Amino acid sequence: MLLSKLLLLPVAVASSVTLYVSSVPVTSDTSIIPSPIPLAQIEYDADQTTGTLASYTPPTGSYSSDHLLRVGLSDPKTGSWRGIVTSAANFADQYQKKFVIHVDEKGEPFHVGFGTSVKGSGSANEVEVEIVKRAAGPKPVLNKPIVLNAEGKLDTKEPEKSFLQKYWWAIALFLVVQLVAGGGDGK
Repeated sequence: MLLSKLLLLPVAVASSVTLYVSSVPVTSDTSIIPSPIPLAQIEYDADQTTGTLASYTPPTGSYSSDHLLRVGLSDPKTGSWRGIVTSAANFADQYQKKFVIHVDEKGEPFHVGFGTSVKGSGSANEVEVEIVKRAAGPKPVLNKPIVLNAEGKLDTKEPEKSFLQKYWWAIALFLVVQLVAGGGDGK
C-alpha cells in the first residue's frame, strides 16, 4: 500500500505560484516598496486543500498600522494585479499568516487571499497555505412545467387541521354557555 502511494506521488500535478508584495503609495512620489517584490513561492496541487511554502520573505521595515501593502499575483498575460490590500502590521512576528490561493477548474490561480491570527502557544507554522477550488454556482431551474388542476388553478393542497383548529368555535361557544348558565345559579 505504501509502495502504491509512492508510485502515485509523481503523478500528482504540482503547480507553483509566486506571490508579490508592494506598497500602496500614500502620495504619488513616496512609496516604501516602489515595485512589487517576491513575497512567497507556493507549490500546490489543485486537488488538495493545502499547499506548501517553498520560500517566504516577509517585508522588512518598521511599518505602521496605517501603512497598506498589496499582496497578490500578477497575471502574466495581461499584467493586471490580482490580490488584496492589507495593513503592514499584519506581517509582525506575533501573527500567524495564512495565504488562500483560489484556483479555477484547470488549477490556475485567479485570486489570492491573506489573513492573520494571533499565534498560539503551540503553533509550529508561521505561514499556512490553503487551496480553494472554484465551485460551480447554483443553477436556475428553467422551463419547469406549471401543473394546473381542472379549474385552471395551481393545485395546492391545504395542510390538514388539528382538532382544535377545526372546532375552536364550538369549544368557545360551550364555554360561554357554561359561564352564562353558571352565573344564574348563584342566588
